[in-house]
Amino acid sequence: MTNLFEMSASQIATAIRQRVVGPVEVVAAHIGRMEKVDRRLNAVVTPTFERARDEARRAQRMLDEHGEDDLPPLFGVPITVKDCWPVAGVRTTGGSWYLRDHIADEDAEPVRLLRRAGAIILGKTNMPDMCWSGETHNLLFGRTHNPHRRGFTAGGSSGGEGAIIAAGGSPLGLGSDAAGSVRIPSAANGCTALKPTAGRIPTGGHLPQFPPQLDGWNTAGPLARRIEDLTLALRVLSKTPVRDVGSIGLSGRSCTVSLNRLLLPVHGEVVRAVDLAAETLREAGMEVVPADDLSLKELAYIYVGLIRRYGHPALRTALGGGRPYRLWREVVRNLAGRGRISPHVLGFVCSLDLLGLASQMRGLASFERLAHYRNQTLEYLGNGGVLLCPVLTTRVPRHHWIWTVAVRPPYTTMFNAMGLPAAVVPVGSDRRGLPLAVQVVAGPGEDEVALAVAAELERAHGGWRLAN
Repeated sequence: MTNLFEMSASQIATAIRQRVVGPVEVVAAHIGRMEKVDRRLNAVVTPTFERARDEARRAQRMLDEHGEDDLPPLFGVPITVKDCWPVAGVRTTGGSWYLRDHIADEDAEPVRLLRRAGAIILGKTNMPDMCWSGETHNLLFGRTHNPHRRGFTAGGSSGGEGAIIAAGGSPLGLGSDAAGSVRIPSAANGCTALKPTAGRIPTGGHLPQFPPQLDGWNTAGPLARRIEDLTLALRVLSKTPVRDVGSIGLSGRSCTVSLNRLLLPVHGEVVRAVDLAAETLREAGMEVVPADDLSLKELAYIYVGLIRRYGHPALRTALGGGRPYRLWREVVRNLAGRGRISPHVLGFVCSLDLLGLASQMRGLASFERLAHYRNQTLEYLGNGGVLLCPVLTTRVPRHHWIWTVAVRPPYTTMFNAMGLPAAVVPVGSDRRGLPLAVQVVAGPGEDEVALAVAAELERAHGGWRLAN
């Protein structure tokens, strides 16, 4: 049998049902793998190993006493959870110095759904302060490293999830995505991820909460080894029925390809990855067309403009531990070695603030403009079509890339603003041996179409490969 830490979550669930392996053995194998790899990754900030072992033993007894009938879909499957999602009785910090000793009273809504489905939580994973950075680093736990090559980013804000899944420590994880936070780590570490349609998965309990004007911009989202695991997670988490992804045909569907429409050209190796994916989908029968005039750049500006107008007051309060922080005071504290907010997060928020101001000065920070460009994008997608694009405009960058995010923006924020689902899948490696990935975006409520297209790319190009 394949190593347990190389199997998909779906395969593990099936193996447990068929009595090929038991929950105790599965959990032990992943704890062992996690202990081995996390010394160099710093991805798991609060292990819950003893609790997981107890739950695995209870699951084994239940299996022995009652058999395989009527088992929930994730019975005995180990998972990890980003530290923004409360788990009852477990430390939950949101990456914030102010919550360093906080113990959650109850599970967040998606955590409760995963546990009800039989999942066993192995631990909480690292993230930047209150999710606000594309680099996973905070003053409580430090920096998470890319499992493929030290010195390179694991992305953010679900960087701990992306790193530990790519390295085989967890087959499935729960992240969140307000600006690319499951998609950037997925691309950087070489695993899969789904940002679902706005509102399709509950977000109750998330740290921090978004203001009502931006409802739906922040989503819960799974990261996993394989696309089939994202489908399994969606069945568990979705508020609405989930279609059979395997029954969705690709022939005749449109695939719109978008490149080079943000602030900087896309790196050549990333372009080649997108071209390779487009050719694969053309061979699968999809109608592949370029979209040189798709207004993703304007949508990115609209995102930061509306975040500045409606999101920054709540964000500054969350980062300040309940009171809006003062930038100059936080800078002085960091210089004196007494920081409360990570410099990476301060820099990222300042970048968003400046870009948001530019958006407002251009008159782009309005929901009317957002609706206009969203309608334009939906026209390109058509009925059942997808948009194919990169996640990052660069290859996987080194640590500290977030300081240059204003001139190296990801292809992610606009899909949060439009509420569209997006799946990320690896399609090989660059010359340095680091992952290359593409993003498949579908129409609202058509998460399954995005997953079906991503599954075809995974089949053709191998998808996730264990990072050693």
